[in-house]
Amino acid sequence: MSFHIRRIEPGDAGDMARLQSAAAVVRHTSQQPYQTAADWQEKLQQLPAHCHWLVACSAEGDVMASAGLNILQQARCRHVADVFLVVRDEWQGRGVGRALMQALLELADNWLGLVRLQLMAQQDNARAIALYERFGFQHEGVVRQDILQDGQYVDSVVMARLCGPIGVPR
Repeated sequence: MSFHIRRIEPGDAGDMARLQSAAAVVRHTSQQPYQTAADWQEKLQQLPAHCHWLVACSAEGDVMASAGLNILQQARCRHVADVFLVVRDEWQGRGVGRALMQALLELADNWLGLVRLQLMAQQDNARAIALYERFGFQHEGVVRQDILQDGQYVDSVVMARLCGPIGVPR
């Protein structure tokens, strides 16, 4: 399997609409289904500088997955970023998410000097939680009845990865 990772571009709007409409992505994120390419075009054209968003593209150039770091903007929290990652259904379990996480952590540790990376994952998303654990994310708690999924409220797991100022995990 061949793919490459790059920064997201406004021209990825159509691919992002398809990615975010994938059944497993809709099920395991807080995103609304049925987002259009126009919705994504607007979102990507207004992407703030503190959001570092990457995509994994197939050899044909199609977006298979996306991930990013959204650095908090409060003055005393600029060492913290929220992490997000989504992989299209048919590409899950094929190393794409792992490669995106490696790229994000390299960016966070070696270029942005971030100390805390945090995320929330739905408690039933075992594959994602296992991936985050492999990269040093630890469970910090549970947010009860956090997300409406298939007509029922489900819990989310709060996870974080702490690093020293030179990127050495604590």
